[in-house]
Amino acid sequence: MMKYSLLFISLLSQISNIALAVSPDSIVERCNALTEMKFDNAKVIKSELIEERFTPLTKLADTLRGAENNVITGLPQFCRVELAIQPEINIEVWLPTQWNHRLQAIGGGGYAGFIPFDELAVAVKDGYATVATDTGHQGNLLEGNFVFKNNQLQADAIADFAYRSVHEMTIKAKQVIENYYGQMPSFSYWNGCSTGGRQGLMEAQKFPADYNGLYIIAPAIQWDKFLPSELWPQIVMQEELGQPIDSAKLDKVRQAIINLADEQDGIKDGIIDDPASLEITDEFLKQQGLNNNEIVALRKIWQGPTTQTGQFLWYGIEPTAQMDALAGSTPFPIPVDYLKYWINQNPTVDWKQLGYKGFENYFNDSVDLYRPIIGTDNSDLSQFKHFGGKMIIWHGWDDKLIPPKGTIHYYNRVLKIMGGQNDTDEFLKLYMAPGVDHCKGGEGADKINGFQSLVNWVENKQPPTTLTAQKIEKGQITLQRPLCPYPQKTVYKGKGDTNNPTNFECQ
Repeated sequence: MMKYSLLFISLLSQISNIALAVSPDSIVERCNALTEMKFDNAKVIKSELIEERFTPLTKLADTLRGAENNVITGLPQFCRVELAIQPEINIEVWLPTQWNHRLQAIGGGGYAGFIPFDELAVAVKDGYATVATDTGHQGNLLEGNFVFKNNQLQADAIADFAYRSVHEMTIKAKQVIENYYGQMPSFSYWNGCSTGGRQGLMEAQKFPADYNGLYIIAPAIQWDKFLPSELWPQIVMQEELGQPIDSAKLDKVRQAIINLADEQDGIKDGIIDDPASLEITDEFLKQQGLNNNEIVALRKIWQGPTTQTGQFLWYGIEPTAQMDALAGSTPFPIPVDYLKYWINQNPTVDWKQLGYKGFENYFNDSVDLYRPIIGTDNSDLSQFKHFGGKMIIWHGWDDKLIPPKGTIHYYNRVLKIMGGQNDTDEFLKLYMAPGVDHCKGGEGADKINGFQSLVNWVENKQPPTTLTAQKIEKGQITLQRPLCPYPQKTVYKGKGDTNNPTNFECQ
């Protein structure tokens, strides 16, 4: 039955594409007519037919994301729709002429405030109708002051950022799609990393019928805990040393740890499969040039924040992760703004005055204030499963911004409440990516075929076993490994090409 259903969808796609292709004038008219759509709380600002190239507005946020803010080329023909949702939510809907009958929504990053045009371009090139939102404000993704105006918190701005903008975007995008193509998408998918991962999981928890499949990477879930924890390394160094540890020392220590443990998995490749299992002695750290006080500070950073009496608060980053973002010469801006605007509502607050006691208060205030709104840690996904939803999560072990153990912690809670491994495997799988940094980068294989595997799972009822991860440099595959579903580990069989996935097994 599934085979014939997919054939029917394919035929519909061909018919739709032919209908659009033979009437170019009607395509323009159909696109332009979208400005006449009526919504109860939204308005189409502009619709236009785009061919080959598009020039997005230059924004600092996009520059910080590493996006090329000049002309995007190689685009297929598509209808571009700008839509504004009250009070200040902006969304972009891109509708390709050659449509694959699917919706792919793209998540944001950091504090958002931008439209990820580069990622919309990837989706529309693949035939998806695609959509993204600035979450209700425009600005620098590292700045959190959008929630603080006229000397008070803006509850609407917080709610829009936390969940409302994405849900409203999803509803409106489907309405635009139906109006333009004459039918709703056959399948709807979410694709997001970091804040985008949190947004997707919030959809599963709060609006479980919005998407058929969720592709979640390094999710910024447990926001109320991990976000203040990003300031912990600076607090530790300030309290223990009075200044940051020299970055060259931290780089040397990290590389020495990788060299020490590299071949424990039977392969010399500069990648540690499970950094959480490493045992690092003080003597080893002294050999790398650290003094006793620096060793104390570094161990506290790796351990993660605690109360003044040593009780666990949250996880730290792994010893194989780069330290420059959170333990550099200056603190990461996101938790600093969170302290100023979200917690204290005081732009003059100086994090250096916190100390261990002040940090503990900062952490607890964050949990009390924001766990109900943006914690995104509800482990009861029964409704998402009931609606037939599927989810793939992956997280890089060398993530320098969001502790990977936090994602494992959430997954283990889902296992507990959803009935164990077998019941959870029916709709959710987690993969850990050795050597991979935040969303991408690092020494590990960071190009992962998880989204394609998700589509296959949703539409063909074929759950993934392993995912294939590749490292691509200068257009060449330099590293290729399978990723096994957690808690299994990818183990080399001991012989054969280490870039051939068949020479590995899951244990």
